[in-house]
Amino acid sequence: MKSIIAGVCYSVAIIICYIYRNEIVNWLQNGEAPLALIFLIAVGFILFPVIPFKIIIGMLGYFYGSLLGALISWLAASVGSVIIYLLVQVFFQKQGRAYLAKFNRLEKLTLTIEDHPFWTIVFARMIPVLPQSLVNVYSALLSIRLLTYAVASAVGKIPAMLVYAYIGQHLFSGVDKILMAIGIYALFLLLTYLIYRRWVQAR
Repeated sequence: MKSIIAGVCYSVAIIICYIYRNEIVNWLQNGEAPLALIFLIAVGFILFPVIPFKIIIGMLGYFYGSLLGALISWLAASVGSVIIYLLVQVFFQKQGRAYLAKFNRLEKLTLTIEDHPFWTIVFARMIPVLPQSLVNVYSALLSIRLLTYAVASAVGKIPAMLVYAYIGQHLFSGVDKILMAIGIYALFLLLTYLIYRRWVQAR
């Protein structure tokens, strides 16, 4: 019963955020709100993803610069992911584990994550095309400690936050800096993947 109530409340909140998404974005663009409120709004976009958070990171980078924009985004994403993790564990973990048990192909992935939770989550956070909400929910359904999840998530989010905030800051300054940032990020991801793969094979 509590999972149904939580699901209904979450759905209503998403609908409200979706209806007023333009007003919220316009408020961010004005740059008049205090940073604490900007932080809370950014957390809200993590909890209720009516707009891709990459766009929010870019906007914060554009209005506050690469470092401050990335810092606000990183703190908001870290806090928001922990909140989602806790909500899923409290209200949906039992049902979620039962659902995952129906898919044998997920068993190997589940065992890999539970055997190497920290580095698996770090690497998952660095993959641009992997939905971060999926990482939040899937991690909460497994036997992963909150501290391990929170620290790994925070570490893994750093590179992407810096890159998207940098792109946002230099969005209208020409493509050279943007392409350079994307290239460095791609090389970093490749190196990280190779290191992670060798580490898993060594275990």
